[in-house]
Amino acid sequence: MSRRNFLIGTLSALSITAGLLISPSAFIGSAAMLSAAMAYEAPAYDTQVVAAKERWAKLGFETQMIKVNGVELHVASAGSGDPIVLLHGYPQSGEIWRLIAPELAKTHKVIIPDLRGMGLSGISKDGYDLVNVAEDIHQVVTSLGVAKVKVIGHDWGAAVGGVYALRYRDEVTKLAFVESAIGGLGFEDLWTFAKPNPGFTFIPLLLSGQLTEDLIGGREDVFLKHLWTGFNANKAKATFENWQPYINAMTRPGLIQSSATYYRAIYDSSGANRALVAKGKLAIPVLSIAGQASFGDFQKGFVEAFASNIVKHVNIAGSGHFVAEEQPDALMTELRPFLEQ
Repeated sequence: MSRRNFLIGTLSALSITAGLLISPSAFIGSAAMLSAAMAYEAPAYDTQVVAAKERWAKLGFETQMIKVNGVELHVASAGSGDPIVLLHGYPQSGEIWRLIAPELAKTHKVIIPDLRGMGLSGISKDGYDLVNVAEDIHQVVTSLGVAKVKVIGHDWGAAVGGVYALRYRDEVTKLAFVESAIGGLGFEDLWTFAKPNPGFTFIPLLLSGQLTEDLIGGREDVFLKHLWTGFNANKAKATFENWQPYINAMTRPGLIQSSATYYRAIYDSSGANRALVAKGKLAIPVLSIAGQASFGDFQKGFVEAFASNIVKHVNIAGSGHFVAEEQPDALMTELRPFLEQ
């Protein structure tokens, strides 16, 4: 039961018990005022940035804003050695990597941007097609003086990483592709509704223009909890309470729409992704990782659509979609030899 429905039900019960005569308009107004008084207020953006800096600092990371390609990206970094870029997906931020990033930073220079229009990065009106977001990442990498990188991506971050590698074939040396597919190369096939498909009912909502914000705005926690419980296999490993920074970020003005635009842009940008593959599939080593309770073996076909050198496909036992938070140790077990060989 939502907090609002609980409050209205409680007020109604109290009024009946007390024998009070309350007009419908007065009752609704009272419930609305009480609900508003108890509604959660997310921290202001500047406060969120400071809090994120403190969380990353505890892990040994520094944070900064880097302006690239017409937008400012929030970037965390630490370590030295061969550079690795970690890319997150929807509806999260670079903090999905918080459980494995410190381990990676022991042997690598780790770079973790929030994608444009998500997390704490800038919100732009457009530019959410994979080719343009990949350009964001390329410019972040070059601005940090890095020439060669390994990439680990999850969800939209994996799709961005795949297109980044296809565009800059001399820059990306390895790609770990976690729980994803690329638009135009199989991703859109996931949201078919030829038969009941409860797992992806959130996608039509994200494609609904202003209605998306009207329905999610003020209910960000409800929406994100729906995604968490729907796609998570092991709630004991990463509880929904750890998603508070994602909930806070989703309340930023414009972020509901900007993050949803990744799904909307796929229809117009799929041709550009296919054109990149037409020049030749990726020849660099690619590690395909899926949650056993999520994409599983189906993901290998999505990766084969753009990569010719899949060194391994693995299903992480006890994990749904959010592998880095559900089973970080098992994920590191697969990543470590791939990155070091």
